[in-house]
Amino acid sequence: MSGPGVGGLVRVEARRFRYRAAVRWLAALAVLAALVVVTTVFLSARPPSERALADAQEQYAFAQEDWAENGEQYVADCRDGEAQERETNPDADWGCDDLEPRPEYYLPMQPTLAGSGPTWVSGATTFLLLLAFAAGVTFVTAEIGSGALGTWLTFVPRRGRVYASKVTVAAAGVLVPTALALALTVGGAWAAATANGAVGELSSGWWGDLGWQALRALAAAAVLGAAGAALGFLARSAAGALGIGVGWLLLVDSVLAGVVPALTPWTLRASLSAWLDDGYRYWESVPCRPVDGVAQEGSCTVERTVSMLHGGVLLAVVVAVLVVLGLLVFRRRDVD
Repeated sequence: MSGPGVGGLVRVEARRFRYRAAVRWLAALAVLAALVVVTTVFLSARPPSERALADAQEQYAFAQEDWAENGEQYVADCRDGEAQERETNPDADWGCDDLEPRPEYYLPMQPTLAGSGPTWVSGATTFLLLLAFAAGVTFVTAEIGSGALGTWLTFVPRRGRVYASKVTVAAAGVLVPTALALALTVGGAWAAATANGAVGELSSGWWGDLGWQALRALAAAAVLGAAGAALGFLARSAAGALGIGVGWLLLVDSVLAGVVPALTPWTLRASLSAWLDDGYRYWESVPCRPVDGVAQEGSCTVERTVSMLHGGVLLAVVVAVLVVLGLLVFRRRDVD
């Protein structure tokens, strides 16, 4: 008996996914995370208080007095430092012509939806992706731990179909709570900014960019849900799967990449950030360029960029390898 096809198994697994208590709790946490972001937006976007404005005016007045007395010396010191740096970095620019105090330098900043909206959405997305990964892990490991998976295989002995249905549902099942949380974040941030008069200029291009950002976040959530399920098949326990994921991020993506910055473009953290934020920037120390044909001692810091395409392709390849490896192990390993 071959059992139902993948389509029928997907429908069965989708019902299991929806009714699993751990998954429901994770979905509730996703909504809670969105509400926390909205609350933070409301508090940070409030207009500055009269006391804050008075303090800013006082600081500006003090800076004006100091500039009148020492401004010329500040400019001279700036030019000296800029000239010294240009000996190793010809492009150095310290902005020495723009040192005079201005009122806007001292007034409290009021973030706007137009300027900070994408950053607010990114803040919620990071936590939502962790929840998507955890949902994929627990969806598989709970059945392995309880023995339900072994019982299920007596009814559906085709392991390839069982594996494909579970990974598919883990990827698709996280989309609804993630989309709901993102919509709540965007809508709530707009309402909070409107209440504080901090919306700013929202063009059609701004909304389009934010929409693409949300779609990339949904795609990342689906990929991480599938990766969590595959890792669950490999580790067979939620603690083991989550430990592998967190350990990799800490030891490889943080410690090793910090020691060898050239590895940064090949880390999961940088690739995920590049995919979500349309690029990721980091800095690397390299030998300084010769000046007038004369080699320079020491090292200079240069900015590098990981493109969105690079990040997306790397993530897709890593997850594809993980999914295939999980299938190979599942087809050959005994299931209690």
